[in-house]
Amino acid sequence: MQARKFYFDTQSRTLVSSAESTLAAADPIFFDEDVESIELYFLEPTGNGTTPYRYLDYSSNTVKFAVGTTTPAALQLTWSTIASAITATITSLVTGGSGSNEQQQITLSPKPVSGGFALQLPSRSVTVSSLSANVFTAADHGLYSGQSVSLSAFTFTASAVANGSSYFVIRNSKDTFSLASVASATTGLTAAVTSGGGTATLPATTTGQLAYNAAADEMQSALISAGLTIDSAAQILVTGTAGQEYILTYANGSANRDYDNVSLVGSTLLGAYGLSANVSFSTAEVAALVAAGTTGVKMEIEVSASGRRQTYQKAVTLSADVISSASPAPVPVGASSFALLDSGSNQWVISIDPDGTLSATKTP
Repeated sequence: MQARKFYFDTQSRTLVSSAESTLAAADPIFFDEDVESIELYFLEPTGNGTTPYRYLDYSSNTVKFAVGTTTPAALQLTWSTIASAITATITSLVTGGSGSNEQQQITLSPKPVSGGFALQLPSRSVTVSSLSANVFTAADHGLYSGQSVSLSAFTFTASAVANGSSYFVIRNSKDTFSLASVASATTGLTAAVTSGGGTATLPATTTGQLAYNAAADEMQSALISAGLTIDSAAQILVTGTAGQEYILTYANGSANRDYDNVSLVGSTLLGAYGLSANVSFSTAEVAALVAAGTTGVKMEIEVSASGRRQTYQKAVTLSADVISSASPAPVPVGASSFALLDSGSNQWVISIDPDGTLSATKTP
């Protein structure tokens, strides 16, 4: 079952509807036999209308929760810290290949509220089938101008390039490229082989740092800035929901290839700080208030730290349960008998005659 969440504006000492809204929270209702999972979140205003609050870590404070009138009828003194670690799950939605563009999904859980991260595309090797007239041929190589690659397994002859060295890519087409000694070059270096090809290895590519709530277009721009672009056009398209889920579609010059999944690196992402506990309203004091008709009471949260104390209050309503823990099975209207189990699981049929006399008959 879902926990009941309460959000506290620590500046105005009020309860708000959520961390995304400054609207006052509705008055809650508690039932006299319930045990509720309750989460408390303490917020600091940011002055930003888009993200009005930031979460505060109150795990080192003493926090007391009570519902009652002049004394607690329900009381909770101990709380567990809600885990703030973020898990990033990266899955391949579509495996790239002939006629299919690679599509990967990044999911952040729980939703982060602070920190940042970078994306890293893993190192990969491109198999070059042939080299002729300074042009390397590799079907759907997915390399972009300005990227650095290292060479291996070629049988070079009369070339300005060599195995074990790194050079910059000049992209000629989706299936061909040349190499240069500087990233901005437009003319390829002399390269020839006796026969066959070899391997060009692209090191891992890492974007700049992204904020925890980066929008999809911001992630796409970060990939462009990391060099994944042709004529300033994105080669990896990003869609999704900021701070929760992103879908990377490898298109244009990245089309029709199978890519290993990206990863998150340099993550400082954190989830919402909060406190949680199972609070029991199944107390004699709560039952007494309900029985007396005193259902308009107060919820009070007291926070103590460094010799100071802050109090938050909210009007709440207590309600009796229709289904209580000791509720009998209702007797059907118009029935003259009903079945009942004793403590030994024996079944008895209780019946009544027209004079109102009850009788009990044990069934076989």
